[in-house]
Amino acid sequence: MAVLTQSTLYSAAGVATATVNTASASDTLTYVAGSNQVVEMHNTTAGSLTLVIKGSAPSAVYPVPNPSTTIDLSAGLSVVLAAGAKKLVNLDKISAYLAGNGTVTLSGAATLSITVFA
Repeated sequence: MAVLTQSTLYSAAGVATATVNTASASDTLTYVAGSNQVVEMHNTTAGSLTLVIKGSAPSAVYPVPNPSTTIDLSAGLSVVLAAGAKKLVNLDKISAYLAGNGTVTLSGAATLSITVFA
């Protein structure tokens, strides 16, 4: 399990140097709520990859209004990337999946190119 290197997005000069990580079977990053961290994923393979993004303790009983029910977030958020596809995820927008101690695990998509902007 590797810790992903984060790139500073908001530099004083307005230009950021991105560090591209190559995913292993399971990697981690530190999530800071409210910081607008963005994860860029790029599938450079010839097949589809599914990345699972999950905090250390997402709820198995997350309340959803209208209709009043609950959903299970404990498996994490699955992001499917077709061959050659790129996607961005703003971690603040999926914060319910990232509940816990701030450690986020990204798994299931070895060889995926990942850039984390903080």
